[in-house]
Amino acid sequence: MNKFYHILILIFMTCSCTKDENTIPEVYVNFRIPASEIGGVGSAIYTNDNYGVRGIIIYHKNTNEYVAYDRTCSYRPSNSCEIVEFNDELNPVFLVDSCCTSRFLLDDGTPFSGPALLPLKQYFANFDGTYINVSN
Repeated sequence: MNKFYHILILIFMTCSCTKDENTIPEVYVNFRIPASEIGGVGSAIYTNDNYGVRGIIIYHKNTNEYVAYDRTCSYRPSNSCEIVEFNDELNPVFLVDSCCTSRFLLDDGTPFSGPALLPLKQYFANFDGTYINVSN
């Protein structure tokens, strides 16, 4: 019986130390950009790679609302090729990862096709009338 508990503890310790492959790393995000850089409702931009894990997408959702997502795909985010892009640079409707082919809604980051089951990592995006402040 005592041997059984030792084996059980060993299994528990081994399983608890494994790294979750579907976890997007936590990184500090805190920056602001002029809202004029994004454009009107329905427009979106990429930030440079210095923000987030692989850059951030900021989408002008409606008159005074913006959303910000990490460009790292939620499906196997440890793979360097897992990065989301606009389906159309001039008129984006959704986001797509060309590596795993997952597609995500721009409105809320929800996956709607492909192997990804989790939404994109979202950051806080507050509009103060002039600037969009993005943070976590």
